[in-house]
Amino acid sequence: MFNIILVSKHLRAPKKINFSERKTVLMAGGGLLLVLSMVFALGYVSSRTLNGLQLTQLKDRLNRQEQLMANIQAANQRDMNAMALRLAELQAQANRLNALGVRLTRDSKLAGGEFNFERSPGSGGDEISEDVSKTELDANLKQVQAEFEASAQQLSVLESMLFEQELELKSRPSTRPSDGFVTSGFGYRMHPVLGGRAHHNGIDFDANKGDPVRSAGNGLVKFAGWKQGFGNVVEIDHQNGYVTLYAHNSAFLVKEGDVVRAGQVVAKAGSTGRSTGPHVHFEVHKDGRAVNPRTFLGIAAK
Repeated sequence: MFNIILVSKHLRAPKKINFSERKTVLMAGGGLLLVLSMVFALGYVSSRTLNGLQLTQLKDRLNRQEQLMANIQAANQRDMNAMALRLAELQAQANRLNALGVRLTRDSKLAGGEFNFERSPGSGGDEISEDVSKTELDANLKQVQAEFEASAQQLSVLESMLFEQELELKSRPSTRPSDGFVTSGFGYRMHPVLGGRAHHNGIDFDANKGDPVRSAGNGLVKFAGWKQGFGNVVEIDHQNGYVTLYAHNSAFLVKEGDVVRAGQVVAKAGSTGRSTGPHVHFEVHKDGRAVNPRTFLGIAAK
C-alpha cells in the first residue's frame, strides 16, 4: 500500500491520500495527463512562436538580400547603358573617320591596303583570354576614344592640306582655254600683221567667232576690257603668282571682280584688235614674266 500525507497550514488536519483506491489512482493519472498535455501544448506553442519568429527574420533577411541584388543589378545596368552609349559614340566616330579616310584616299589617289578604310584589317593570336573587369574595360574605352580624337585631328589636318593642294592645283593654268588646235607657238616668230621678227608671248588657238573661251584655272577676273593690239581682253589673277590673258574676244561673259573656276567660259572667241581672223590668243604670266603656256597645258611643242 502506497500513501501520501499532505500537511498544510491551510488544512485543519493532515490529509492522507491512499493510492490503493481506484478512484485516487484515476484522479492522479488524469492530473498527470493534464499536466503533460499542458506541457506539450506550451512547448508546441513556444516552438511555433519561435519558428514563426525565425521565419520572419529569414524573410526579412531574404528581402534585404533581394533588394541589395536589385540595387547591384540596377547599378550594373546603368554602367552597361553608359558603356553602350560610349560605344555608340565611338562607332559614330569610327564611321565618320572611315568615311573621311575613304574620301581623302579617293581624292588624293592613294593606293595600298594601309589606306583601304572600307575593309577591316585581320588579326589573331594564340593567347588565352581572361575575363575583363569593368575598370579595365572603362580604361580601354577611354584609350580608344583618345586615339580616335587624335586620328580625327590628324585626318582634319590632312584634309585641309589636301584641300589647299587641290586649290593650288586648280589655280594653276592647266585647263585648255580653247578646243582648237595651236596655230602659233610661244617665242620668236614672223609677225603675221606687221611683218618682221617679234616675240610671241603666248600661243594661238584656231577658233570660230563665238566659240567658248575658258578660264585655265580658278581665279579672280583682274581686267575685262579693251587693250591696244589685243582688242577685247580678259585677265585672270590666280592668286598664286600666275596671271592668264585671253585676247581678241568678240564678247565678254565675265566682268572685273568676278570669281571664276577652271573651265568656266569667260568670253567668246573673235578677231578684235590686231588680228588676221578669229582665234584665241592665250598667255601665262608667272610673277609678271611671260612663260610658255604649253608647259601647263601638256601640249607638245612643235
